[in-house]
Amino acid sequence: MENTIKTGLFSRRKDITLTSTDAVSSKPEVPEIYSAQTEKYIKLNRIAQNNGIVLLGSDFFNSMPACELKQALGFDCCLYNRSFDGLTAADSEAVYTNVIADMHPSKILIQLGETDLERGFRSIPEIISSYRNLIASIRKHDRKCEIVIVSVCENNSGIQPEEFNKQLEKLADENKCSFADISAAFSNDAPDIKAFSLLKRFMRDRITFCEAMNMI
Repeated sequence: MENTIKTGLFSRRKDITLTSTDAVSSKPEVPEIYSAQTEKYIKLNRIAQNNGIVLLGSDFFNSMPACELKQALGFDCCLYNRSFDGLTAADSEAVYTNVIADMHPSKILIQLGETDLERGFRSIPEIISSYRNLIASIRKHDRKCEIVIVSVCENNSGIQPEEFNKQLEKLADENKCSFADISAAFSNDAPDIKAFSLLKRFMRDRITFCEAMNMI
């Protein structure tokens, strides 16, 4: 009888261990090309606070000095830029799962598709499909996290994202996400500052009267 009980307990423990291992192995891996930034962000996450606001994007967001702009524009919040140089929409779900999910952000602003359009990696429907997968992953992990989809700007590489941005806005509406149009930033002499100022109201829980009037 004693041997039977021990065997039964051992079997159950073994099942639990296997289940845990399977769960870890099912986590999507971040591609090697992003390894340096992934390692840096994971280290920074040790001192980051939960329930902050996270920026996730490619080159444009990655080059944005978000913390300096936050201070200069007098915006009081916990803001973390977890964008990657050359990040594609297809790789964004792995980045979110490995770098951002454990931060439990209250809000995440996403600007993807820039790299895909520049390099011709994916068609617009394929990029939108990757967006859908990312949104589903965020909602599965934390249903309370607010999602803001940010339009892609024209840039010096010559991309014309008008049709893509229309599809992004439609996607946001279908998935009950906010849509932030920052297309006007490219024509400004300081695009990153202009973009941040346009995004500022999406980072707040409430908007000011002047910001509301600008939306009309």
